[in-house]
Amino acid sequence: MKWDNSFAIGIDAIDKQHKQIFEHLLAIENSVAKRDPWHILHFFLTQLTEYMKFHLAVEEALLEIVRYPDRDTHCGSHARLIDQITTLEDQLKGKPSGENLVGFFEDWFVRHVLASDRDYAAYVTKEFPELSGASAT
Repeated sequence: MKWDNSFAIGIDAIDKQHKQIFEHLLAIENSVAKRDPWHILHFFLTQLTEYMKFHLAVEEALLEIVRYPDRDTHCGSHARLIDQITTLEDQLKGKPSGENLVGFFEDWFVRHVLASDRDYAAYVTKEFPELSGASAT
């Protein structure tokens, strides 16, 4: 899966972070395709996980600042995601296959970003137009 401008939500800083998540996913996809050993795949997964935690914290801070009405639900989905990543990583230790990993993140991105993130982006754009802007390409 590659970044496509249709994934942009219209908040430049968040779109840039989403692109960075795609870069981390691409590293995992390449590692899986090359059938790298677990320690290499684990390195890429750790990088992605740490970046995801950073990104989700930024998103949650933004939602707090703009007083997004559905903030608790959105942040709850972030907490579930981190739990799912931990579970998935534990499963992969026993059977190191990255196909599930790539599919999991691609599915999460499509469901979360293209639905939930667009909801809060619409709110931010309406209530705080100065925070939204043209997304970087």
